[in-house]
Amino acid sequence: MEGKKIGFIVNRRGGGGQGGKTWDKLEPTVATRIPKGQWKIEYTQHSGHASDLAGRFIKEGFNVIVAVGGDGTISQVVHGYMLADGKSNGCSIGIISSGTGGDFVRSTGTPKDPVQALDVILKNEGTYVDVGHVKCTQAQDSSKTSEQFFINICSVGISGAIIKSVESSSIAKYISGGLVYWLYTYMTGLVYRPPPVRYTLLKDGDDKGEVKDMKLYIMAIANGAFLGGNMRIAPKANISDGQFDVVCLHDLTLLDAFFKASPALKSGDLMTLPARQAFTERNTKVTMSPTDPLSKIYIEADGEVAGVLPATWKIVPKGCLMILPNKA
Repeated sequence: MEGKKIGFIVNRRGGGGQGGKTWDKLEPTVATRIPKGQWKIEYTQHSGHASDLAGRFIKEGFNVIVAVGGDGTISQVVHGYMLADGKSNGCSIGIISSGTGGDFVRSTGTPKDPVQALDVILKNEGTYVDVGHVKCTQAQDSSKTSEQFFINICSVGISGAIIKSVESSSIAKYISGGLVYWLYTYMTGLVYRPPPVRYTLLKDGDDKGEVKDMKLYIMAIANGAFLGGNMRIAPKANISDGQFDVVCLHDLTLLDAFFKASPALKSGDLMTLPARQAFTERNTKVTMSPTDPLSKIYIEADGEVAGVLPATWKIVPKGCLMILPNKA
């Protein structure tokens, strides 16, 4: 704890208000265990605000930034940290999870209980973890690109279509986030038809890869292991090995998608699918573009729409210092 100056970034509205409840439960413990003047709290006001707050905390000399929220809040804090070069400033990120998905904390083993998670942050020091980066096309203006850092998984295909539907939903504010997600997962699954794409997979040191074609169901460019709440899509992913685990399902029929792909994705056992419909690779760079230039194929990063194809993904090895539980 000695020497730590901690900035808390809280998404009170995240997870249907769960972020606010988590902080209300935690704040008395924070006030008791951290000396006055060594911590500060800021609440997010809009999408992307957590990134701005992370950058501000780094400029103000805070050496620990704690994301209190779900995967989206954690991802935004990492994005702001990377833009502000938090690692060079000796800053680490801590996590107190309060969202509906909790995919990234499943990979790290971070306690779900907020007081236990705070204990990890106060007792442990930062360790290096990898960060993903995606450069893609803006959905509203194909002449412009956007760039985003992500910490868990960035995926394209049906997953991007689901997140786009959730973000556009008029009923999302009336029912729980988990229920909305699974409702649109089912509805999107009924109408989604895998679009043709071209892609390359590159390993560290490769300048040029083989261009391949497929009809894309989903490709997950994974730093962490879990996607969509409970799907262990990349069971061998390691957040500190300097590589992506790339998991892809393609050329599936509707029946294949429901009766073969869904169970395989949930269990992480793609070996149940034939090689002509699934593959896993370990890579440091991925590129993909739609065969039809007018096709809008959505990309999601850590549960939020990042843009559409064409896109390029790169790994940033040891890009971030993160305070994690000690391994047993």
